[in-house]
Amino acid sequence: MKQENLIALIKELSGFTKLHKEYHIDDVSYIVDANREGNVLHFDVQIQDNKDKKEFEKWVDQLDDDIFNEVWESLSIENNLHNLSELYKTSDYKKVIDKFKAKTKEIALNKIKDLEKLLS
Repeated sequence: MKQENLIALIKELSGFTKLHKEYHIDDVSYIVDANREGNVLHFDVQIQDNKDKKEFEKWVDQLDDDIFNEVWESLSIENNLHNLSELYKTSDYKKVIDKFKAKTKEIALNKIKDLEKLLS
């Protein structure tokens, strides 16, 4: 980190008495807690891998290609997939995971019903 960036960060943090903020960049979460006591600034930064995203992406990799494509197409029509992709990059990524899983369940259940009709 450049010295100018570090100084700017310290100046920003010193403006708060207390601060708790979470940042999500790529698949890493940064949790910043700052506490100012007089002229002393204490701050902690926790760095956490995003396990939810990793587990979701692993789950998606196991989906049948046809079901994945149908879910992808359906979500792109209903929710504008570009918006979902952007939302997945934010701290609200769980909304995308929930929508994707719900749509997958819906499509899979419909396929099962169709197959049951054929077998009856």
